[in-house]
Amino acid sequence: MDHHLLRRLAFIKYLHSMGVSQSRAPAPLRCASVLTFHDAVELFLQLASEYHNVGASHPNFMEYWVILNEKLPSELAGKETMRRLNKVRVLLKHHGTLPSDLDIEAFRASTASFFLDNTPLVFELDYESVSMIEYVNPDTSRTLLREAQDATAADDIPAALGKIGLAYAQVFDHYAGRTADRFSRAPSFFSNRPRAFADEFSWVSDPVDPLRPLARFVNATAKSIDEMRETLKVVVVGVDYGRYLRFKNLVPYAVRLTDGRWHVYPRRYDPSAAPSEADAAFAVDFVVECALALAQFEGSFCRDAS
Repeated sequence: MDHHLLRRLAFIKYLHSMGVSQSRAPAPLRCASVLTFHDAVELFLQLASEYHNVGASHPNFMEYWVILNEKLPSELAGKETMRRLNKVRVLLKHHGTLPSDLDIEAFRASTASFFLDNTPLVFELDYESVSMIEYVNPDTSRTLLREAQDATAADDIPAALGKIGLAYAQVFDHYAGRTADRFSRAPSFFSNRPRAFADEFSWVSDPVDPLRPLARFVNATAKSIDEMRETLKVVVVGVDYGRYLRFKNLVPYAVRLTDGRWHVYPRRYDPSAAPSEADAAFAVDFVVECALALAQFEGSFCRDAS
């Protein structure tokens, strides 16, 4: 599948995950999950038809099984459970009949089975491998996140976290470049690092040099401003601060040097509390969350600027 089709499949998976979250909400809020589950399944069927170049004029929900089975090596799974989902969805949307808790639990399980069984059949992909990584920019960050997932699968968590840290830095650097190109300068928290000013005092190394106290003050001040800017970058675009702190304590710090090369500062992990596969998965999700938040922030920024 090409990148654009993968992005659409990733959105379908995201919609399915929203339905799962809604299904666990208190009654009657959980009833909305039926609509979301149905939308996710229908979008999947539409994408499958497009991918296999089959279709009909305005097909109804159940017609997709007939259309797609002509192209697939075996029949599309979940036909009868999806027929039931469709009926309950019609009762809810058009007649206001709320589904029971047992119905919702059953649909949560049946839609999960639908996607797990049919994604490899239709797209020759493992459903679990479909990721919102496809929505991350730039391309280099997407590549790094995929490499991080491969490293995690190979049980090399430190290598995975190094790639994730670099992907995170490049996501924000890419955003700063885009906004600077459009508006001559990036928002203030993406502007030139104060560390560059501190570097002017790097030659002051003699302990008895009269400028030594000033150099230490400038370095300490620049370090504090750097840390505040790093925090502000994620908070201002709406990313949860607690999740940012967890991420910051997991991944190595990456920075682009003055010659344009990227450098990742390795970090040591306590052997008794070494990062786990779940930590690496969280870190990937956090980078995706930041990329999506930046895209939304950029849209608001552009509208305000215009």
